[in-house]
Amino acid sequence: MSYSFEMDMPTPCPRCGVVVDLHDMVSHPNEFKSLVCESCHDAIEAENNQGLAIDSYGNKIAWEYLPDEELLEICANGELIATWLCEDEPEDSIKAFMVIWNKAQAMVVWNKAQALVTSEQGGDI
Repeated sequence: MSYSFEMDMPTPCPRCGVVVDLHDMVSHPNEFKSLVCESCHDAIEAENNQGLAIDSYGNKIAWEYLPDEELLEICANGELIATWLCEDEPEDSIKAFMVIWNKAQAMVVWNKAQALVTSEQGGDI
């Protein structure tokens, strides 16, 4: 037995092309006055809540914002290194994190260089 589902207003999603009823479309998270299907909406939200940055030393810093928990999980080269409470925009928090991270990386490099110079001069490390 075959069932047919009739839609009041069949509408293709502009992002994926799947035809859904217009009443089942939801607002596009990034574009004012644009509608997408729920699957695309969820995918766009997930894309908006993650990002990738490269620090001054080539490390890949990946982040994901978990809106339900208001947490920002930050990984360096695939390893979770920090979880921050994030009450503001995740992009603002990751910018603040990157400033701290880059300064910490510079301090480590400087300390290693100082230790190398000291050991080459015959001093204590």
